[in-house]
Parts: sequence; C-alpha cells; structure tokens
Amino acid sequence: MKFRPYQLLFVLSLVLLIATMVMPAINIIEPNGATAIMDNFAYKAADGTISRAVVALGVVLIMTAVVNLFALFVSMFSNFALQKRSAILSMLLLAGYYILLLIYLLLLTTDAAVVMLPAMFMPLLALVSDAVAFTLVRKQEAKIIAKALGFRLRD
Repeated sequence: MKFRPYQLLFVLSLVLLIATMVMPAINIIEPNGATAIMDNFAYKAADGTISRAVVALGVVLIMTAVVNLFALFVSMFSNFALQKRSAILSMLLLAGYYILLLIYLLLLTTDAAVVMLPAMFMPLLALVSDAVAFTLVRKQEAKIIAKALGFRLRD
C-alpha cells in the first residue's frame, strides 16, 4: 500500500474531532459571576445541575468522525469518488456543527459572556483539514486520469 498525504489529513481530522469530544468547549460567565461549562454532550450550569440538551453537538461530531474514518478506509482502495463525497459530507457536517452551536449559544446566553476554549477551534481545523484532503484527492485522481489518457491509442 502506498502512503498518500490526504490519508494523514483524514487521520488529523479524526484526532481533532476526538479531542473536541472529550474537552470542555465553552465557559459561560453569567452577570453575577457564576460560571457554567458547556461541552459537546452536556451543559453544566453554575448551580451544579447538568442538562443533556446540547447532546446534538456531540452526535454531529461522532457522525463526522465516522465519515472521516470511512474516508480513511476507502482511501486504502483508491476509490476517489467515495473519498471526495466523504470529505464533502464531513465538511457539511462540521459547518452544521457550528450553525447548531450558534443556535445553542443564542438560546443559552441571554446576558452572559461567552469564553471560547481551545476545543471550539478544533472542528474548524478539522474542516480545513478535510478541505485540503478533498483538494489532494482531486489532484491525485486527475493525475491518474491524465496518465491513463496519455497511453490511449489514437485512430
């Protein structure tokens, strides 16, 4: 099996998504100084209550990780069409993650300040990684097609 650079990008995206799943994402500081913590699976209010209302964020991250894992396995067989579609689906899921995050933040924070933790930027890096992987897959496919067309017999 020949190593390809976009496989490393799929692995990087997977690592970033898994790190995002296990780290706290946002600190919400209320006007009275109390701090609530939101991760991708739970919202821990300042009084200690835990709400699982934000579990959809974690589900989107899990789905994106599964799609990236699928793209990594498909890359072993050089199926470029599936790799490109998987990268596009992963990018759409990550864009949907940020839209969903924005909706949750608008609902949860009325007068509170929001402090983004480093885990919030990891899906963005995964999105960029998937976009670069998509470009590299397209270039690899074009290179193989050009090489195959170069050997074609002409009439």
